[in-house]
Amino acid sequence: MTNEAAPRERDPFLEAVGRVTVAGAHLDRHLHSLLGSLAFEPTLLVLANAEGTARLIELCELALKCYNHDDPAALADVKDCLTRAKALKDKRNTVVHSLFMQAEDGNGLEAMRPVRKTLGHSVTPITIGKMESLAKEIEELQSDLFRAGWNIRAPLTGMARMHRPGEPAEAAAE
Repeated sequence: MTNEAAPRERDPFLEAVGRVTVAGAHLDRHLHSLLGSLAFEPTLLVLANAEGTARLIELCELALKCYNHDDPAALADVKDCLTRAKALKDKRNTVVHSLFMQAEDGNGLEAMRPVRKTLGHSVTPITIGKMESLAKEIEELQSDLFRAGWNIRAPLTGMARMHRPGEPAEAAAE
């Protein structure tokens, strides 16, 4: 008698859901880091430790209003990142907080949102490719959040600004 269980069959759909979930967790970590760049306030950062994505975005927006940031380009970059984070959070939530069923035609999968209080439900078609694309978008936002946080602090630290990939270094210095 052995304790080894038979290996499970891989499920590409659930693996894609997992990649979106992990990317979303990393997004929260990067938003927390951005908050630290926007407002180096230990009490606020401790409060943010237990917060979800939506609240982290709100705290970052609050920090933008409450703390003086003189670089308009860096401010615009942070605001753009937060706008993208809101949209990607909603897409991520559709994937992560859904019930899943096979589509009747077999060409794709449908995500059924949990039953609402009205006992109705809505269905959103989603494919593995769309989920993989979403995970990639979230990962790209993470590097943009890092760059935006770096650039917002650069004038205060005397460090050089980071340029976007593919952008000449001189453009970042302007």
